[in-house]
Amino acid sequence: MSRPYVIMYNPLTFELMDLIGKGFSVNNLLSYLSGKNAESICEKNYLEYLDFDPDKERIGLTELIGVENYSTYYIANQIAGIDSRLSIIIADGKRRKIDNVIRDMGKKPEAVFITSMSSTFPTAVAVSIALNHGGIPVVIGGIHVSTSHDDVSTFIKKNIPNPELIAEVRGPGDRKTIARVMKDLKNGDLQAEYIGSKPIEDGVWGSNNVETLPDVNLDFLKKLPLFGNYLSRVVRIQVATPYLGCPFSCSFCSISALTGSQKRFTLRSPEDFVREIESHQQTGHVLKSRFYIFLPDNLLLGGKKLEELLDYMIEKRVKVNYGVQISIDIADKPVILNKLRLSGASFLFIGLESLDLRDLEDIDKNSAKSIRKSGLTVEEYYTAKIKVIQSHGLVVNGAFIFGLPHNYFKSLQDNSGTQIADFCNRNKIGIQATCLNDLPGSRNFRDSQATGTCIYGRQGSIDYLLALCNTDLIETNRPMPDSLYRSPLVATYMAYAATQQVGDYMKIIKAAIFSAIKAWKTPSINGRESLKQRLLDVLCAVGPQLTASVYKTQIEGVVYSRNGRRGLFERLYEREKDPFVLKTFQSFLQGLEKSNRN
Repeated sequence: MSRPYVIMYNPLTFELMDLIGKGFSVNNLLSYLSGKNAESICEKNYLEYLDFDPDKERIGLTELIGVENYSTYYIANQIAGIDSRLSIIIADGKRRKIDNVIRDMGKKPEAVFITSMSSTFPTAVAVSIALNHGGIPVVIGGIHVSTSHDDVSTFIKKNIPNPELIAEVRGPGDRKTIARVMKDLKNGDLQAEYIGSKPIEDGVWGSNNVETLPDVNLDFLKKLPLFGNYLSRVVRIQVATPYLGCPFSCSFCSISALTGSQKRFTLRSPEDFVREIESHQQTGHVLKSRFYIFLPDNLLLGGKKLEELLDYMIEKRVKVNYGVQISIDIADKPVILNKLRLSGASFLFIGLESLDLRDLEDIDKNSAKSIRKSGLTVEEYYTAKIKVIQSHGLVVNGAFIFGLPHNYFKSLQDNSGTQIADFCNRNKIGIQATCLNDLPGSRNFRDSQATGTCIYGRQGSIDYLLALCNTDLIETNRPMPDSLYRSPLVATYMAYAATQQVGDYMKIIKAAIFSAIKAWKTPSINGRESLKQRLLDVLCAVGPQLTASVYKTQIEGVVYSRNGRRGLFERLYEREKDPFVLKTFQSFLQGLEKSNRN
């Protein structure tokens, strides 16, 4: 007889925005995703309601860039460490579907664990309802549940026959909390709520009982001449984190809703972190375990502990190239910058947000004071810092927010989006273009709920639930400033225009060549000692530049109409009221419609 098992599930995001205002119910949502009448669901047929229509998927970065959800694997390994008799099967609704797992296993799982971001929460609701009709316990957590826990009761528990089979975990899924969940599951005494507190712990990795997902091919690497097709099949991006936690409470960030203990800065030991990396490298294929994304919101928060980690990685000659989020202040810390490069850093993701100092001051950006004190423009200040970082062989990807009060829009060719694209192309950096969005749990979100300024309904309404899919940050859920004609269409177009220009093939190639030369001249510690390792340093400088095409593809997948559903441009144009915006976008949308027909 096969071993008992649980499923660890990370949901996809589905395009639901066109359903807003149509009087949907939660059951209608399940019907829409499954293509079956939810009124007829029962224990005999519940599996049929877990097979969601792939044409309704809202394209995400996991599918395009192959970066897995670390929480999924972290919780799976927590479960495995607590109960060694269980198999833990990871599912995502695409590479591996829950209904197929249950059919293949020939019996129900002991539970399904779900981790949910806000954009995936509607999918988690539909899945939880279907599983509940099958009598399967569901344990749901993640950032959305942690910051908006009433949503579990409102959208799941009030729409199911067995609410006692639903538990929510608020805060981190630490060992103590997951052990309580597993004990209560075994005793048939699942609690409604569990509260976790420790963001990260040592030893939560490497279990043989966890059945991982099939790899995602990195199609963006196909753009490389000669070896691109081969590399797209064999290169993989791994995810790990040496520490988590954030002391700040930025108004636009969901983390501000967590308690102090749940978001406190917490470190793993350097030894445990390095052992996890080395465990991935036992496969023997260097390109499957070479490139990493490290997950801290800002690596500089590590302070002295960061230097200890980097020194340990350099001492152990850890063979990795990695990307990480960090602040522009790293340019002022030459010792740490040098250690980053020696330890294998290749790619820095930096929140630049805006090229207008007034916007940076409005959002309390840390660098705003330094920029004003310098007497330089934002472009001059950022350019100087970026050149310092690039001189160490590092690639820079800048994150920018559209919808800030001092963005401007004069025409389709002259706006904040085209200005930022020009800046990125001049400086040979990539871009992640996002729209200002009131993320559930954030102070901005709480303010918009209190003032009634949210665009898509109050929390608790079905329209609010459906609109959570747009928290992938491609579009906005808040009124735009007067400078943008109060138009969500204008803000989204600027993000689109920026990614179109930075994601241009020739621009990418020029930036990739530039980064390759810098990486060759300034190798990692391993690259200094081996020609092969130096060539890998170069490859890992070229790859991040190619991701500009990924962001371009992602936003195109949302803004264009396709698969019988309206895209964001068409949908927002229908809602538009401003005469100037309507006139400006009329010919643009007609051109898109013609292209779609052809």
